[in-house]
Amino acid sequence: MKKKYELLYVLNGTLTDEVLNEQMTRVQAVVEAVAEIEEVFIWGRRKLAYEIQDLRDGYYVIIHFHAEPDQPQNIERLLRITDFVLRYLITVSENDYMPSVKQLSEKEIDDLSVEHPEELVEQMIVESAQEDEEVSEEEPAESVEESVEQASEEVEAVDTVSDAAEDAEQTSEERTAE
Repeated sequence: MKKKYELLYVLNGTLTDEVLNEQMTRVQAVVEAVAEIEEVFIWGRRKLAYEIQDLRDGYYVIIHFHAEPDQPQNIERLLRITDFVLRYLITVSENDYMPSVKQLSEKEIDDLSVEHPEELVEQMIVESAQEDEEVSEEEPAESVEESVEQASEEVEAVDTVSDAAEDAEQTSEERTAE
């Protein structure tokens, strides 16, 4: 029984388009030899999170394919011995290959704009506390008002500490001026 798989691989991002196309064709041939390719997504050149073989840029490609459960091991074995593939990852895709992107309506975009960030923080704290109460009914949870009050006290404490540090700095400057 064939399963759905997703192969993500990274090529050297500093190469020319001709060389990259040749290397992508080779990888696709490796996959086609043992599986049915459904789609190929080319993400393109992107900055790597860390250097790989002294390279900072990679060329990302995703291949969606159907194969027998033992075939991804053969694909991995062949990718491991190719010099031009920097990194690769094959995963089983149980649902759709990629999550669909939700389109926001104009009203939802307007709702996301924040005029008073303090109110948004308070609202987030309240919502978080409500979710915590719903999730864990075993432990007695604080009331939402107490959570908001505690968070406000913590913010005030941080403000007090920073004010004290500024006062101490001003005092030391006054002493050095005398």
